[in-house]
Amino acid sequence: MPFLNLVHLRELHCAVCKAELAVPGSRSFVVDENGDPVLFKEDQEPAEMIVEIVCPNGHTTEAAVPNELAAEPSLQTPDDAPIALDARFIPSS
Repeated sequence: MPFLNLVHLRELHCAVCKAELAVPGSRSFVVDENGDPVLFKEDQEPAEMIVEIVCPNGHTTEAAVPNELAAEPSLQTPDDAPIALDARFIPSS
């Protein structure tokens, strides 16, 4: 379970331009600032985290796990789940 998918619990729109970012049930891949998938150690999966989702117009929206998004090991997310924009992981300080 080194990679996590985030499952959107509700519709998500950009707060600035109202662009649709995700529909309920869609998944986002957790990536770093370079767009590379984030590898989590099995025993160090974060219980809570903040991610940024950047809309097509460049606006950033923050979302919280587990409040707004659910995290699942990548192999548990159904292959037919719609794909939303990548979620950039924000490491806690």
